[in-house]
Amino acid sequence: MSIYIRPRFRFYPGELREIGIALLVLTISFFILISPLPFRLPSPMVALYYILISLTAVLTAFFVHEMSHKFIAIKFGYPAAFRKWNLGLIIALLSSFFGIIFAAPGAVYIYGYPSRRENGIISSAGPASNIIIGFIFLFLSFVTKNFIALLFFRYIAQLNFFLSFFNLLPIPPMDGLKVLTWRIEIYISLMILSIAGLAIGYMI
Repeated sequence: MSIYIRPRFRFYPGELREIGIALLVLTISFFILISPLPFRLPSPMVALYYILISLTAVLTAFFVHEMSHKFIAIKFGYPAAFRKWNLGLIIALLSSFFGIIFAAPGAVYIYGYPSRRENGIISSAGPASNIIIGFIFLFLSFVTKNFIALLFFRYIAQLNFFLSFFNLLPIPPMDGLKVLTWRIEIYISLMILSIAGLAIGYMI
């Protein structure tokens, strides 16, 4: 007789610190990207608005994406932990001063040997979370009557759709190649939803 113990979602020693550093650097990078910095200082209220956008963008597009990978991996019984990539964070911060962010803050590392199916499901969890969040914020942008809120919701939606699309590119080490080699119909569905979300956000 065997007893199955459901894997428990947990953070490993030092993981929260690595996540916190990545969140902080990415939030600062997005703040620099969308604000008038470094050319002039925004007013306090405008700066607060930019900080809110930046933090929401990072939490939804980056944090939820990575934690979705981690959650599904643990559900399959594989230890998984986020590890920051210092060079990627430095590049993200420096590139923000030039009007673009090349964000490769790190990744969730899975310890074990998942099957092709398990690897495909784990890999699809990140882009799928971005697509869900993207459509939620896209819907909010349609129902709000406030123009500032509309811009806020639309920006978060577009960022999530773009991140989903980018991660689905079938280029290692992106998620796309792992999903594609598992189930091509799942890959096509996720890619279509990502592109559709981007198109709707820009066209309407």
